[in-house]
Amino acid sequence: MKRLLLILNLLVWLAACGGEPFHLRGEKPLPAVLGHGVYLAGIDPRSDFGIALRDGLEDAGADIKHNEQDAGTTLTILKLQESRSVSGYSSTRQVREFNHFVNVDFRVKTREMPEGVERTVSAERSQVYDGQYVLGTAEEETAIKEDLRREAVRLLLLRLQAVKP
Repeated sequence: MKRLLLILNLLVWLAACGGEPFHLRGEKPLPAVLGHGVYLAGIDPRSDFGIALRDGLEDAGADIKHNEQDAGTTLTILKLQESRSVSGYSSTRQVREFNHFVNVDFRVKTREMPEGVERTVSAERSQVYDGQYVLGTAEEETAIKEDLRREAVRLLLLRLQAVKP
């Protein structure tokens, strides 16, 4: 009988998840500076980071404007640096670890703050390279880069929440 109740309890808990990934945090409210539309400048919207930034802003509920005059906020990417460096060698001097990073310098201007505010976000991940599993290395590197871009966009949105117009 106890086993049946335990199984039923487990099934109820699993049904409550609704197929969505479990997370403790609710949705973050849209930062006030993004409430009246956003114009993106200084980045190619077709680049990998441009796509990740647009997707992140749209997922947060921001309305992306194609004209700067229509937008209440202008988000300018001043400098985007995506790179990797070697951070570990084996005893035979073969590369065993890479450090991937993304640094984004940006400026936020609103109608209330025409001078703007400049901020920087950085994200980094390490990749351990194993000579026995060479085939998966390129796919792993691509996944790490995509994850870093999403993380940089998430950090950028957190920084925008701190900006008060």
